[in-house]
Amino acid sequence: MKFNLTDEIPFERELVFSTHRDKLVELVPYLPNVDSVVIQSREEDGDVVRLVNEWTGASSDVPAVVRPVLKPEHLSWVDRATWDVAKWRCDWQITISALPEVVTAKGSNTFVDEGGETLIQMTGEFVIHPDKVPGVPSFVARRAAGPLEKFVVGLLQPNLRRSNQAVLQYLEDNA
Repeated sequence: MKFNLTDEIPFERELVFSTHRDKLVELVPYLPNVDSVVIQSREEDGDVVRLVNEWTGASSDVPAVVRPVLKPEHLSWVDRATWDVAKWRCDWQITISALPEVVTAKGSNTFVDEGGETLIQMTGEFVIHPDKVPGVPSFVARRAAGPLEKFVVGLLQPNLRRSNQAVLQYLEDNA
């Protein structure tokens, strides 16, 4: 499933970009579906910063058909992001910790200067691979693919948009 999201934040691009990249832990209180973010690694090479972050999601209602492969206590994911300030772009890939081979999630965020405000353009794709669900017969995995995709997309896509809202709220609170 491909998606495109666009949000506008009434702050300078440099501030919005650096807040997204560097203040992630401080943004957690503004993200209702996230319990914590742990920065696993950060590598800087000129204009490029590579981050690996582990996210833990808040308890949510996992659909019954998905519970055999994804339990509420296993709602964590790893976000690998490459932030390039010269391109004002972040390329990211997300791995669901409990289902690393089952879900492919990747995309990019581009930060566009709109005369003192920032337009964030997010594009990405979520793909479910039901044939890679471990220990589950293929007929069950195929049946779970639709609800699993809906659940994963419903968990990750709103969090991507909420991250923009969190940055806005954080910047307003700290202005």
